[in-house]
Amino acid sequence: MRTDKIDAINTQKDPNSCYRPDDEQLYMITEWDGTELSRQTKADVIGYVRDELTTVLFKINKAQMEDDDEEAFEVAKEYLGHFSALQEEE
Repeated sequence: MRTDKIDAINTQKDPNSCYRPDDEQLYMITEWDGTELSRQTKADVIGYVRDELTTVLFKINKAQMEDDDEEAFEVAKEYLGHFSALQEEE
């Protein structure tokens, strides 16, 4: 294969390339602190949610181990307040 064809293929595979075809839907995630993570793929969204759930579950379990049900409830309430944080990008 010619080097220019190899370069074109590598450019299309590069997630930071502006020449990559946009055949995959991208998403914007708004974090709890308002930070926006743009151009997230489905895999990125899944990884982000997995990390968030792990963190929230850890905080709830820690509060309950310390017999602080009020703190556990506050963590759960804060988490539930962020369900509208995912938007499709155009």
